[in-house]
Amino acid sequence: MRRSFAATLTLVLALFPSALAAQQTSLTVSGFAGVFIPATDLFDELAADAALRFGHESGAAFGGRVAVWPSRKLGIEAEAGYLASDVGLRGVVTGLGAIDETFAANAFVASINILYALIRPPLEPLAIFISGGVGAVSRSGDFFDTALPAIDFDETTSVAGVVGIGISYGLSQMLSIRADVKDYISSFDEDMLIGDAQLQNDILITGSLELTFGGG
Repeated sequence: MRRSFAATLTLVLALFPSALAAQQTSLTVSGFAGVFIPATDLFDELAADAALRFGHESGAAFGGRVAVWPSRKLGIEAEAGYLASDVGLRGVVTGLGAIDETFAANAFVASINILYALIRPPLEPLAIFISGGVGAVSRSGDFFDTALPAIDFDETTSVAGVVGIGISYGLSQMLSIRADVKDYISSFDEDMLIGDAQLQNDILITGSLELTFGGG
């Protein structure tokens, strides 16, 4: 009996570190680059004396992410990104004629997201995950400062809901390549503009190298 108990205890003690490692929290860090695609205009209005629209144009996106994974399936990730995106002003105004100009502008996004892994290593190098969270989109640049003197863009930061899907492939236990598609869904509402607030879908398509620290 004592020998059997001792053997069982030895086996449990031998497996205990592995069990702890399997439950260990992991941390991932990545920097990303990609493209920003605005799916909608900031403003689009047809009036008796004008047909005018303006909105961001596609541009480059750069940023970084940090995620904590308390379990293999569930993670919490903070993301921030800079979007180099000019604003195009297009339309026709009575007395002025056609307008077709591009102004320097940019946007900044930040969010906190919950990640859920549909597939996650170590049993396979491929991971697929979905995400959702809350964030903000802040717009700035020459367009918002000087393009329309009659309009004071005093508030260009909007709260956004964020949804996304991503995939990563492990090159090693510590290094992975990753691709994501994120949609920042917000509402652009400027009191001086005629018409209703415009629902925005700001889409980020990015690739990154991701480092993993800890975990089983």
